[in-house]
Parts: sequence; structure tokens; C-alpha cells
Amino acid sequence: MKIRRIIELMWLGVAAVSIIEMAVGYMEGGFKNQHFQIFGVIAFTAFFMYFFRKRQRKKLENRN
Repeated sequence: MKIRRIIELMWLGVAAVSIIEMAVGYMEGGFKNQHFQIFGVIAFTAFFMYFFRKRQRKKLENRN
């Protein structure tokens, strides 16, 4: 079950990097910058996957 926790943390890492890249994209061109928009979608997806995988892991642990 440790691997599932590591995967969750990896999703948080992806989200953190995406937020940093969003900040860089915003500084270069504001909200209309394509770099900002793409990394915004990636950050949103990474946060969603983190919480989804966390809920899935907890359900599995409760079953066992």
C-alpha cells in the first residue's frame, strides 16, 4: 500500500510544478497566455487525481 501513497505524493508534485509554471506564464502574458492556461488545466487535473487516488486508497484500506 505504500506505493499508492507515493503515487498520491507524485500527483501533488505535478500540481506544485504546474502552479509554478502558471506563475511564470502569468508574468509573461497574463491570463491570455497559452502557457498559463495549459498549466492551469494540468494543475487542476493533478489536484483532482490526488484527491481521487487518496479516496480510492482509503476505501481499499477500510475494506482490508
